[in-house]
Amino acid sequence: MLTCLLLCAASLSSLDSADYQNLLPYQGTPTTMEKRDSKGNLAIGSVYVDQGAWHGFHLPDNADYYGGFTGPLFIAQEYSLHLSDSLQRLQLIDTDKDEFVALDSASRIEIYSRPDALVQTFRWSDFQLNLTLSYSDNRTAVIHTELINLSPKAQTWQLVWHGAPFDSLPSQPDYRLIKQAEVSANHVSWQLNPVMETWRIQLADAEYELWFDTDMKITLNEQSSYHAFAEPLTLEAGQQHTFVSAQRYFHTQAERSAHQAPDWNKIARQLNDNRAKWQSRLDRVITGGDKSARQLAVKSMMTLLHNWRSPAGALQHDAITPSITYKWFNGVWAWDSWKQAVALARFDPELAKSNVLAMFDYQFTAQDPLRPQDAGNLPDAIFYNKNTDRGGEGGNWNERNGKPPLAAWAVWQIYLQDKDTEFLKTMYPKLVDYHQWWYRNRDNNDNGLAEYGANLHPMHLNEDGSVNLEAVIEAAAWESGMDNAPRFDVDAGIDVWQNHQGGQLVGYSVSQESVDLNAYLYAEKRFLQQMAEALADASAVQKWDVEASRLAKQIQMQMYDPESGFFYDIRYTSTGSELMLEQGKGVEGWIPLWAGAASEAQAKIMVGRHLNAEQFGTLIPFPTVSADSPNFAAAKYWRGPVWLDQALFGLQGLDHYGYHDKAQSLAQQLVVQGEGILGQSPIRENYNPLTGEGLHCTNFSWSASVLLLIYQSWLAELNDN
Repeated sequence: MLTCLLLCAASLSSLDSADYQNLLPYQGTPTTMEKRDSKGNLAIGSVYVDQGAWHGFHLPDNADYYGGFTGPLFIAQEYSLHLSDSLQRLQLIDTDKDEFVALDSASRIEIYSRPDALVQTFRWSDFQLNLTLSYSDNRTAVIHTELINLSPKAQTWQLVWHGAPFDSLPSQPDYRLIKQAEVSANHVSWQLNPVMETWRIQLADAEYELWFDTDMKITLNEQSSYHAFAEPLTLEAGQQHTFVSAQRYFHTQAERSAHQAPDWNKIARQLNDNRAKWQSRLDRVITGGDKSARQLAVKSMMTLLHNWRSPAGALQHDAITPSITYKWFNGVWAWDSWKQAVALARFDPELAKSNVLAMFDYQFTAQDPLRPQDAGNLPDAIFYNKNTDRGGEGGNWNERNGKPPLAAWAVWQIYLQDKDTEFLKTMYPKLVDYHQWWYRNRDNNDNGLAEYGANLHPMHLNEDGSVNLEAVIEAAAWESGMDNAPRFDVDAGIDVWQNHQGGQLVGYSVSQESVDLNAYLYAEKRFLQQMAEALADASAVQKWDVEASRLAKQIQMQMYDPESGFFYDIRYTSTGSELMLEQGKGVEGWIPLWAGAASEAQAKIMVGRHLNAEQFGTLIPFPTVSADSPNFAAAKYWRGPVWLDQALFGLQGLDHYGYHDKAQSLAQQLVVQGEGILGQSPIRENYNPLTGEGLHCTNFSWSASVLLLIYQSWLAELNDN
């Protein structure tokens, strides 16, 4: 019986299982450098990338492109573009017959993805051609082209590869992508022209390279196209031969100079190591559930790893970006990072740690030249290019505001996976500084309940030096993560407070104390308490316990409305304070349950009253605004759509108070009803709560993280069907 269980468990996570093929839609052929849909997503559904590389590929979607992997896509520092329709396309010549072999004439054609590779197989009665693309390191994609003689007699073949980069962007007809191209006996390189158009393309002296593992006759043609001719190859009966090639992308010549010509033996070892790592990841994650649930878990992992970027430019650690396919999302956001790290920790704790450290590399200190008053806080987002205020050219960093305090949650979840006390020792003081910043810079009346707000920034001032209320409120809404939520609507009741320390202005708060922020801070105190216990700091354990208990009472007593049975923000006016009932119920009201800050009685009332289809138990549960609210708009960003992080917090809140079966039922409902969550479709940024339609960005990392956690928490324990 034990042997059977072990074998069954192994089969569930086999990397070569057909169950894990074609989980994402990589099929497509780019026709220009940039072709996007009306929402800013790449027209091709998904991009295969691994190892943190900054270039990726697709599978061909028509016979004209068989024998090559379409693309590549490359990230021009901060923006995804296509370099070519197919930079390395194979022509196969049967020299015995002196004719080209049409690959679509094969009797069996298989073109598919698996977690560790893209694959093409073409089989005829007398020979077979296999192509596989996988990554050996964070700059190198490797293509194996294998010919197998299936006949009883010798065959002679010649292989020719060809391709050309795109010339220009449709939006910039005067810009030429290629500065110059060079060839040698075994490689072609293209140097890209510098350009710095802030909102579309940013390049310094980037280079793209194609290498072969054997010398060839390579010709360079007009418009930087090339042909590479291999020597004729004779295969005896049953013999096979493999050509190996590599495509590499570098942002700068300085980056390029740090890499030598490919070491093919080393590459072979690296590919084996990467394949073993993929198998290990699947073994850690896949523990049960039906086939569709297991496929969802693997698709989630793949989505996260396609969005993985290795160190480059200002990014000092490996990190996960929100989406490689969306126009503006090739940066690293604080809030996203914490959620991504929690899921990454389940299958790659080291990458999870790096994802956290990438943001903490830029934690503000008292010596910061721009914002010493924000010591302990972090930027909202960082990119390849440093903020122009800090001597960079990108301008896309955001230091106007922070993001909700979930970093301690992420660090503790990582620790639970590998018990790395050294990582905990490194992060604990950083997290304490971050936690204390909230009370120093965002608790205007020093009552222990914090507010969302804004940092000191030129954009928060009018020309006359007065405070720009709308700009500060905008930044405060961004700081909450719920950009356009009704509770941040600019109306007569909302105001901005100035926060001072030691007589100096240090930032701004909106005139309301937010329930989600304070519930997050409660949870953070509990996580810091657990960390202190793990680090044997008894006095700190007691300190965090006292603070957390006090804050829980404040949340329960001051932010809960007994009549409606729900949690709300507190709004301050010239005449006092009141709960923000008029703005309606928002998903932020469920965060006290996730944090464990609600009383048992409050949780029971909320579950009993507010999880019906007319409120938060919609087709896709936990809409950002209750469906019965006058402010509800099912497809309007944070005014109705379901963001899966908030749905996860809701589900975990139910579990926290003993409603496991209810959470499991809603989790099943979410994955079944959400468009494309199951099946070969990209994971979306958010979902229409009434119809299940996928909205906004494709291949979204924190949604993928949530779906992986949903699988592990509720779906994996369900019996296979």
